[in-house]
Amino acid sequence: MKYLRLIVICFLVSSVISLLGVFVLSSLRYIGADDSDFGNLPYGIAIGINLCLSFMTIPIFFNLNDRVRSRAIWSALSFFMLPIVFVFFSLLAMWDQPWPGILFCMPYLVVLTVLFFYFRKNIDSHLQ
Repeated sequence: MKYLRLIVICFLVSSVISLLGVFVLSSLRYIGADDSDFGNLPYGIAIGINLCLSFMTIPIFFNLNDRVRSRAIWSALSFFMLPIVFVFFSLLAMWDQPWPGILFCMPYLVVLTVLFFYFRKNIDSHLQ
């Protein structure tokens, strides 16, 4: 249950951060400055990217296995492998303007990194 809680917390916190970032950027007229029906599209894109990244964090459940949980490398791979692959492919897909894709993904990766270090600290204290 704690792994599902990690995924949900990561999704919620990163979504709030992404939505605040989109709000600030749209207030400054960097994005969504056109007077069209697509003015609120960046909000949906931010939530959609965070949702995709949260689905790609499902391999976190491999940490239920003692062999994966006890080794930091395997645990890190279960946390980060698919989200990093998604970021890499989104960079390749948006080669002409890569920064919007990266800026939508960064809050999730930062929150996931913080939760990973918190998780490893708790695991290391239980193993000793």
